[in-house]
Amino acid sequence: MLAGMAILTGCGGGASPTFAPATAQSNGATRIAHPDRARSWAAPDAKKDNLLYVSDADTYDVYMYSYPRGKLVGTLTDQNNPGGLCVDKKGDVFVTQLYGGGHIVEYAHGGTTAIESLSDPGYEPGGCSVDPASGNLAVSNIITDYFDVGNLLIFKHAKGTPTSYAAPGSTGAGAVWGSVNTCGYDDKGNVFFAGHGYPDANVFGELPKGASSTENITLEQNFGSGIGNVQWDGTYITFADIDGTVYRFKMKGTTGKVVGSTVLNGSDQVDQGWIQGKRVIAPQQFAADVFYYDYPAGGDSTKTVGGLSAPFGTTVSLAPKT
Repeated sequence: MLAGMAILTGCGGGASPTFAPATAQSNGATRIAHPDRARSWAAPDAKKDNLLYVSDADTYDVYMYSYPRGKLVGTLTDQNNPGGLCVDKKGDVFVTQLYGGGHIVEYAHGGTTAIESLSDPGYEPGGCSVDPASGNLAVSNIITDYFDVGNLLIFKHAKGTPTSYAAPGSTGAGAVWGSVNTCGYDDKGNVFFAGHGYPDANVFGELPKGASSTENITLEQNFGSGIGNVQWDGTYITFADIDGTVYRFKMKGTTGKVVGSTVLNGSDQVDQGWIQGKRVIAPQQFAADVFYYDYPAGGDSTKTVGGLSAPFGTTVSLAPKT
């Protein structure tokens, strides 16, 4: 089975789809009413705090916590199966919505009403990343609604209609791309992404800045079950194994050499962790907790945020400076 299909199952694929707040345009997606669900809320001072956002694959909610304290200060309800999360330099948070037509919904820091809904019809968007220099939003479409191979989207300035880039195709190792699960910008505007291919293999690609097509890359590292997240850590591009290790790579052309790794003791099924300065935030989908770890030291977790059901994605939005 594709890793992407496994991710979809893990995100509550058997449940009825819902959609984001009524202020967002549905673009033809079916919105399921939940009269028993409370409305989105946020504490009065939430906008003044740094916030940790966590998407929950079981409850279809996105939770806001004060960061790093980990106190619940808000909930974004009635999401359409929220998956990956990412943030721009203003602190706006983007939530990929896996089902019901495919959407990426944007919220202001600490806000409870969607300020933008980007349409991605026919695909299942998984991960996302924002280029801080250009404001462009990259989205990794895991697969299509009909289980065809996924692709990479770039929304210029996180608005309007995206440019679509096909997965590279066959790799030098003989694998063929089947899903595009996660993506991340580096500091130069290049987009790196990872997925799963046939025969059973992790596959890696890059959309160089200004390029018209994607290309396969080779990472000199054996990974485990799959890749949970791709992110620039301030010095290196990182690819995080869902089994609980973050690998740092130095890229030369289309080859990445591992220069360090961070082992997250006790982690399992970390679908989309987040590096924030000297800390890694790792959602434990099977343990229903979110763990903090020192970065790049790793080791044992230093803090637990509990009370979740199946945490999937995480990101940190810093409070706007006043």
